[in-house]
Amino acid sequence: MKTDRLKRPLGKAISLIVGAVACASISFANAASTFNAPADVKAIHTIEDDLATQKSMKDLIKYYAPDAVVLDIFAPGIYKGTDQIYKGFEEQMGPMQTMKSDMPDINVATNGTFACAAMTLHFDSTMKDGKKVEVTIRQLDAFKKIDGKWLIVQQHISMPTDTKTGMAVMNGPLPVRGPIKWADNAIPASTQSPADAKADIRKFMDVGALSTSIEQLMAYYGPGDDILIYDTYFPGELRGRKEINDYYAAMMGSYSSIKVKMPEFVADSDGAFGIQIDTQDMELKMKDGSTKYISLRQSDCMRRVNNKWYSFFEMISYPVDMKTGKSIVENPTAFK
Repeated sequence: MKTDRLKRPLGKAISLIVGAVACASISFANAASTFNAPADVKAIHTIEDDLATQKSMKDLIKYYAPDAVVLDIFAPGIYKGTDQIYKGFEEQMGPMQTMKSDMPDINVATNGTFACAAMTLHFDSTMKDGKKVEVTIRQLDAFKKIDGKWLIVQQHISMPTDTKTGMAVMNGPLPVRGPIKWADNAIPASTQSPADAKADIRKFMDVGALSTSIEQLMAYYGPGDDILIYDTYFPGELRGRKEINDYYAAMMGSYSSIKVKMPEFVADSDGAFGIQIDTQDMELKMKDGSTKYISLRQSDCMRRVNNKWYSFFEMISYPVDMKTGKSIVENPTAFK
């Protein structure tokens, strides 16, 4: 009888645990995932339009989350939190007298909890000293719906680099390729907890950054062709797996080993949609016996399909020296 009494509560406890685990799994699997609901896409477009046309951060800082991270064009170009973001952008906007802008290309992806907008922007400005300035940039914004409002949590702004001169290409022209044709069920419902997702995204970056073959690298993009990459070098836009494979194949075959440090790394996710932003210092042992040092910034918007994370929006860039206009590509002291 004593054994029986012990068995019954123990069996009940086990059944409760199993039930709780099952319910948790069901809740992840059934988490709402409405891809590109019109109201959400419209809200993101409205914010981006305002960001592109206002000349004062007093009107724009409301769109940034308190702990947002921004990688801006000009070195050092890392802003953390709204105080740094406000100060950094207001210093750039202060000398402007007038500004006209247009957005030749924009693609938005959202599941209702997270959203990303990948776009090119052209600005035609007159400064207070009478100087005319035209710039064309790429921008990748990651949003999170917080208390019912879409807020930018990660932002990456860049210009591509000229391969011959090493100078930033300040005014393009950049490709205009129109809307992405999204796959059916482009971002499936969540099957993972946010905590596990963030840990997996960190692994995704740690392992992916160490890729030494094109086959390894390509495993991180997809799984279909609804992918957009803004790469470091002009013109710098890649779409679909074939373009990505063809572009990176030669580079991936040029080195034998790689070391990577990530001084900055921030990730967030709901288990279905993931975002990350980082800085990377790389030491590459080239097949010709030389050693190359590269420092870059990267941001990704990711989705989890069949229990695997894939990047579908990505930007890779070098910061630009404001005085010379040259891209800052190398940091040979990073591994000293």
